[in-house]
Amino acid sequence: MTEIKTPRITCIIPSYNQEQYLLDAIESAISQTVPCEVIVVDDGSTDHSLEYARSYENKGVKVISQVNKGLPSARNTGIMNATGDYILPLDADDMLFETCVEKILKVAEETRADVIAPSFKCFGVSNDVVILQPHVIIQDFIGGNRLGYFSAIKKSVLLEVGGYSPRMTWGFEDYHLWFDIFGRNKTLYVIQEPLVLYRTKENSMIAEANKHREELMGQIKKDFPKIFR
Repeated sequence: MTEIKTPRITCIIPSYNQEQYLLDAIESAISQTVPCEVIVVDDGSTDHSLEYARSYENKGVKVISQVNKGLPSARNTGIMNATGDYILPLDADDMLFETCVEKILKVAEETRADVIAPSFKCFGVSNDVVILQPHVIIQDFIGGNRLGYFSAIKKSVLLEVGGYSPRMTWGFEDYHLWFDIFGRNKTLYVIQEPLVLYRTKENSMIAEANKHREELMGQIKKDFPKIFR
């Protein structure tokens, strides 16, 4: 009888000039009720982010420094260096609830889903609680993103699709990824409980991405013509 191993999670935190927030993100990842591997990928920061990240190496955090290549590349670097079965992306200005990894792993053990998507609570400019709809199919994404970027994804699935697309220069890299993953009939489980704190602010990555929405959507439609036909 083949033994079924308990899956493991690697939390990947890409960071570019996030010294103001990075420590909170790292602390939230290393303070989980069930430990996970934590990797910080510094994407050519010019502030003290790399120095701050390296101060956690003695607590088991793996720190990788690379020249500035953008968020998709930083996440892909983390994936290639991860040892976990699932990858849990966390932006350097967001935080995990302390039971996030524990509850995702419980679902992973029960369902072996390819993607496990937690709901989330906003803080900062907005304080909304976002509870994701439980059953999402690929056609639902045509009208907009339906999942948070901080969904846990099997490493094997990310390797199969080639990780995050470097063509998504201005953002929407997670939105692009969902079309690639669910276009291959991978399975999804949605957790209808907030497990992530999502920071909202005036000048954010998503605000910058929305300025380039037409260009980014054009790239997504070009890469997945069968879905948008």
